[in-house]
Amino acid sequence: MISDSQKIQIAKNFAKLHQTPFAAWTPDKEYASEDDRYLAVYDNLIMGVYGDCYGINAEYDEDDNLIQEATEFEVEVEGFESKAGKPEVFFFEITSESTGIGKLIEDHGRHGDW
Repeated sequence: MISDSQKIQIAKNFAKLHQTPFAAWTPDKEYASEDDRYLAVYDNLIMGVYGDCYGINAEYDEDDNLIQEATEFEVEVEGFESKAGKPEVFFFEITSESTGIGKLIEDHGRHGDW
């Protein structure tokens, strides 16, 4: 399973792409720590709250059955949200044992049914 420190780092890297201050677009509630806020951002990221999250290296057979769960993912940051002022693709990897989360992300991202 991916560690909390890995999740926090992914969320921090995602936040760096945005021009809007982090606290303005993260869930509005009390957090025990700043790390808890980043963990909430990570959860929202993989669940498609900030845009469709696609598994880009999943493998499927000819009947569209999953063979290999995705470990590489991407989410587009819209131009009006990015520091660069143009759309950017945020890429991240989850490199741990298979947990089913890659399949969940890939299935929802592929079919657009978040």
